[in-house]
Amino acid sequence: MKSSKGFTLIELLAVIVILAVIALIATPIILNLIEKARLGAAESSAYAYIEAAEKAAVVTMMSAPNTKVSGACTVAAENKLNCTTGGTLALDIKGEVPSGGSITFGENGSVESATNLQMGSYYVSYDGTKAIASTKAAKE
Repeated sequence: MKSSKGFTLIELLAVIVILAVIALIATPIILNLIEKARLGAAESSAYAYIEAAEKAAVVTMMSAPNTKVSGACTVAAENKLNCTTGGTLALDIKGEVPSGGSITFGENGSVESATNLQMGSYYVSYDGTKAIASTKAAKE
């Protein structure tokens, strides 16, 4: 009688089923990690934008002592903020910038809050201490 080498069809099917089960378990976990990373990237980009806005407000107030930057500002094209008090602020920032949203400045030029900073497909809100990204715009 000849001895045959190799795997039987049943053994191959068992291995394929085990690999399929592992793939079904791992895929949602990996997709969730990717989504969390994208949310974190949007929050980090918003922090950088907010810091650049604060810097631009301070530079504006220092270069023109009679000028105050306070109140609401809306995100405009080409790294600019249109403010009700203080005029237009030009921001010096590299990386992703929001395509919409608003930032509210306090009397001293610091950012008090930000609402619906649209970073790609995410909306970031900032309460003065923490940025929170979501896939839906916050109600104003």
